[in-house]
Amino acid sequence: MEVLILWTLGMWAVQLLIEWLIYRMQGRRLTWVQYILPCVALLGGAVVIMISIDMGGWNGIGYALLGVSLGTAGMLTLITVAIRDVVLRRRGRN
Repeated sequence: MEVLILWTLGMWAVQLLIEWLIYRMQGRRLTWVQYILPCVALLGGAVVIMISIDMGGWNGIGYALLGVSLGTAGMLTLITVAIRDVVLRRRGRN
């Protein structure tokens, strides 16, 4: 189970790094692009879970855990981007 938690945190860190790079390339402004990546990751996790249901067996359980991990990382990234958006709006940037 520790591997699953570390995998989720690793994917979250990679997504946040990508979000930060996009933020820097956009001139320190939040745009709609920052909201697309977490939604795609969340949707991808749901698709992996749906595929794993069709597979069944132990392989299906493994893929379902991978889908849950991907979806959780997407949700954490989406929450982080939303919080960053609120903080930047309160500071008057953007």
